[in-house]
Amino acid sequence: MKARLLGSIALAACLGGCSLAPTVPSRAVYDLGPAPAAPAASAPLAWRLADVTAPPWLASEGIAYRLTFRQAQRLEHYRDSVWAAPPAALLTQRLREQLASAPGCEGRPAALLAVGLDEFEQVFASPSDSRVVLRAHATLWPAAVGAPALQQHWRLERPAPTADAAGAVRGLAQAVDDWLPQLAGWLAASACR
Repeated sequence: MKARLLGSIALAACLGGCSLAPTVPSRAVYDLGPAPAAPAASAPLAWRLADVTAPPWLASEGIAYRLTFRQAQRLEHYRDSVWAAPPAALLTQRLREQLASAPGCEGRPAALLAVGLDEFEQVFASPSDSRVVLRAHATLWPAAVGAPALQQHWRLERPAPTADAAGAVRGLAQAVDDWLPQLAGWLAASACR
């Protein structure tokens, strides 16, 4: 009887210890959300889209942030929140969804559009004040031999909705959606000239 009582106490202690053990929070996985509606394509595209490129520090799924009030040269990543894919891959998908409706250039082969993602992060001026920064460039390589390449650079900066990973994601997704019409406008003015 005494052995049985000691066994029950030991079992209760083990089970109680398990419930007191710290739990590891699950990782939050984000993407850019649903794309804005794009009109249906009515003609062949004026360009072909290469995969978006990015420097090595943007090649992971980490959601990047920078504490400029503490050490501006140090790039950090949120521990428990990640992108569903590297930002360049997410941007490639969004570009293909949104730029598929652009008209072609009559009598001309499609140009090659190459987009580079240069910055995609949340920047903190103080613990409660942050902004998101999207910096990108595009190069349009005409199919015609000898035609010069055209290049354009963009930098979009917006206040982050909240000073956390979720705010970084919402702000960066909105910056992407704000940038796409600018890219489309530049393409429309440049692709067929």
